[in-house]
Amino acid sequence: MSDLLLQEQQKKSLMIKDLGKRIRMARDEARMSQLQVGVSLGVTDKTISGYESGRIAPPIDKLIQLADLFKKPITFFLGADPRDYKVASRLRAVEFSLKEIRKQLLEIKLISEVKDLDS
Repeated sequence: MSDLLLQEQQKKSLMIKDLGKRIRMARDEARMSQLQVGVSLGVTDKTISGYESGRIAPPIDKLIQLADLFKKPITFFLGADPRDYKVASRLRAVEFSLKEIRKQLLEIKLISEVKDLDS
């Protein structure tokens, strides 16, 4: 097995374990048992245990059901932090505002070169 393939398998394994931790975190926040979650998803509590331990990855339809059940964006389970989106959105708004300010300053500069604003 090549080193690259081994690295990819290790990366996938870590992603599945992280997914499991996030499922467990959401379940704990909801104060639900593995059995309750399993019944909601139509699977056994052992399956939920497998998801949480990272032994198995939930299929996409079950992941969508988990997101609905726990009222979390699916990106939460995939490792994205919703706060990152808020920060990025604010930064884009600031960048847009700065572009507008630069544009206005340039216009003022051009006008001041043509007219003597002090008189």
